[in-house]
Amino acid sequence: MIWRILNPLTIAIANSPLHFLISHSILVLKFRGVKSGKNYAIPVSYIKTDDNQVCCLTDRPNIWWRNLKNIHELDVMYRGSSVKTSITIEFENNTAIADKLGAICSHSRIDGFFAGVAYENGSPIKQDIDKAAERMTLIELHIQ
Repeated sequence: MIWRILNPLTIAIANSPLHFLISHSILVLKFRGVKSGKNYAIPVSYIKTDDNQVCCLTDRPNIWWRNLKNIHELDVMYRGSSVKTSITIEFENNTAIADKLGAICSHSRIDGFFAGVAYENGSPIKQDIDKAAERMTLIELHIQ
């Protein structure tokens, strides 16, 4: 229920001059539903892994990410601008997912909370990351 309120607000901020309030950690994926043809905008937290790549994660039971499985290019609202990205989806290699999840959880305790990852001495617990990776989908975006 809270996401029905929070997501439109987040999208509005991302598309406004106030984007700087959230754009350091949130981007908006824009895509068309494969079956419905409906346009979607999904805010997700991300981590920048190098100059041209950002990664984000979502729970596998969420069905929206399946619309991205067979596309190679995606529009993204990133740091106040609409940009084209190439996209890679990983939902089978839990080791690769755990590596990125660990980086994201180290960067943001909020992401750790939503992934069900606890912290010990300020660091995410590896066992929690490995367990959470089993139910996560990794979305890698290569900014063009």
